[in-house]
Amino acid sequence: MAFSSVAVYNIADYMDPPITPDGHRYMPIENVVKALFLSIIIGAITFISAIRIQRKRQKK
Repeated sequence: MAFSSVAVYNIADYMDPPITPDGHRYMPIENVVKALFLSIIIGAITFISAIRIQRKRQKK
């Protein structure tokens, strides 16, 4: 989850840089929230996928 948070944050920062029109940087709270929200979703999908794979392997 930590890796996905960092990856999503970097992607969000690249796509929507935290720079004002006059060139000043600011704290990208919006990008941080996006990263945390998407990393929770990615973590849930990964967890569900891992459980399904393990169940399939146990049935064999």
